[in-house]
Amino acid sequence: MVKYIQGKNRLKDLIYIQENKPCSEKSIKGIVRSLLEPLFENVQEKGLVMYRFENEKEFEGLLKRLEYTSVDVLNLSKGSALLKNEIWENTQFLYVLTGRYGASFIYDYDTEDVEHFAGYYLLHNSVTLRDSFEIIEDNCTQDISDYKEQYKPDRRDNALMNSSIRKIVDLMNETTQEAMLVDMEKDALSKSDDLAKRLEFINSKSRYVVHEIRNQLSICDLYANIIEKHCERNDNADCTNALACIKTAIKIASSALMDLKSLDNKDLQVYNVKEIVEKAVLLSKVYANGKKIEFETHFEDNDSSIFADESKFLAAMVNIIKNAIEAIENKGKVTVKTTKKDDFVSIVISNNGAMIPEEKQKEIFKDGFTTKSDGNGIGLYVCQQTLEEQFARLELLKSDEKSTDFEILVSMV
Repeated sequence: MVKYIQGKNRLKDLIYIQENKPCSEKSIKGIVRSLLEPLFENVQEKGLVMYRFENEKEFEGLLKRLEYTSVDVLNLSKGSALLKNEIWENTQFLYVLTGRYGASFIYDYDTEDVEHFAGYYLLHNSVTLRDSFEIIEDNCTQDISDYKEQYKPDRRDNALMNSSIRKIVDLMNETTQEAMLVDMEKDALSKSDDLAKRLEFINSKSRYVVHEIRNQLSICDLYANIIEKHCERNDNADCTNALACIKTAIKIASSALMDLKSLDNKDLQVYNVKEIVEKAVLLSKVYANGKKIEFETHFEDNDSSIFADESKFLAAMVNIIKNAIEAIENKGKVTVKTTKKDDFVSIVISNNGAMIPEEKQKEIFKDGFTTKSDGNGIGLYVCQQTLEEQFARLELLKSDEKSTDFEILVSMV
């Protein structure tokens, strides 16, 4: 940790006082997400969220979700009209205060010599949360003193934060190992010109591939639009539906390609569950060609909405439904059923095809694991990762002689 002489930036002082090990970029994002999760789980929760981020796009999805909660949100990032003075330099923070819990997370990359690692200060459900609150309050043009008195979290009751804290602890445990890996990678690159050249080549080549494939997808999209207009004039419903599927598939492919260019390529918006499920089923039916498969959908209600990246959510659902179709040899049924579970929507995808062997059921979400002779073992692994990025959970509920059931559990808006 770089030596710091106490100055006007008292938030930075707190980082040095706590003397934690450095925190990686990945861990920072995980901590921010974990501290906000209780608000997303209970959107009626009232309170205050204050934040200061240098790059708000990094947390765009989370900040967007805050709009659907009941908390008051203050943006104290650089240039904010709510700031009295720009004394916090590059220090960033997230402060959450409600009647049930409070948390203060402050971090600054300038406190560390290791690139992409920050010094940090983290407190939850503690009376000393007042320290950071008062520092923020002193530099805020808006009177926020009432929040301090109105929301006093009981520091003895940490049940609400347990799951989030566990995630934070896990992330912290990874930090030292990640720091070592970063140093090892730098060392390897400095010693191997060939490796550096290969990485540079792969990077430039991937950009070229993305560019070319997107060009071809654009051509497909343009011609699909032309054919679609022709079909509409001739009132050909089957053709129109097929083209709608093609255009959606193009959108999904384009989104996947953009992942090669950006690590945070997400477009989280509110979508109707029924509509997104029906679209996924329609897209997946093409994989049932040559089989006698019956598709059924059941919706507990037609109005439930979720916060998702449509392209990525559809890609995950289509992958799971495709697996369900492939599990059926010739004739069978694929069912997609949605139900409400408290503040969540459960989407269960079932098939009555071949069961997953019991000894393999715990392995199916591992990277590289496959039960198919021609599989590469990334399908379910990627699905799970993609859905987790959208605050959804994917798990295997059961697989026996009667049916195989996968569940996507996602919070409602």
